[in-house]
Amino acid sequence: MEKFTAKDSPKSPITEAYRKVAANIQFANIDGNIRTIMVTSSMENEGKSTTISNLATVMADLGKKILLADFDLRKPSIHKQFGLSNRKGLTDLLLNKDNFKNYVNNVYPGLDVMTAGKIPSNPYEILNSNAIRELVKELQKHYDYIFLDTPPMILVSDPITIASYSDAVILTIAFSETEREVAKKTIESLKKVNANIIGTILNKVPVTKQNKYYYNYYY
Repeated sequence: MEKFTAKDSPKSPITEAYRKVAANIQFANIDGNIRTIMVTSSMENEGKSTTISNLATVMADLGKKILLADFDLRKPSIHKQFGLSNRKGLTDLLLNKDNFKNYVNNVYPGLDVMTAGKIPSNPYEILNSNAIRELVKELQKHYDYIFLDTPPMILVSDPITIASYSDAVILTIAFSETEREVAKKTIESLKKVNANIIGTILNKVPVTKQNKYYYNYYY
């Protein structure tokens, strides 16, 4: 998927599609109980990281204080989306038991990014630790919304663990690439752990005059 940056194309129909997703998130959060949102996919290369990066950007445009954190400790990519170094990040913060503010990068007004940091040998254990759960609780005190980028569901069980301490889940699906049964199994797996699936984003829809406003479709 060609990288698209909402902050560089504020008037694009694609950016407008992200704004519609952001508006729907706020409608889903009328009671104010959604703070941490996990974005995942069934398979690799479904545009998940590009989607979450742009979604976080447009949410910041709405005046919200946003943190985008890379919880993909196997194949992190958020740092590439914003041209950041991945020398230190989430794993280093947990290891050093340091102040989280030393590990965030302000990349856009209202938007902070925490990269994954050094790739560990035991990602599942880290993502399932009490330390990371306490970190998420602490971060919720400082941000309106926290977006968590995770590995694809079909590959590892990490997203299931992350869903257990996320308030909501958004699933990205690649148009004409993700098999229906694969997507169905992903949703079933999330429902088994009572994940709050608030929407699905359809990525990679060919942009034409007829469907240019539906590059990302949220329901």
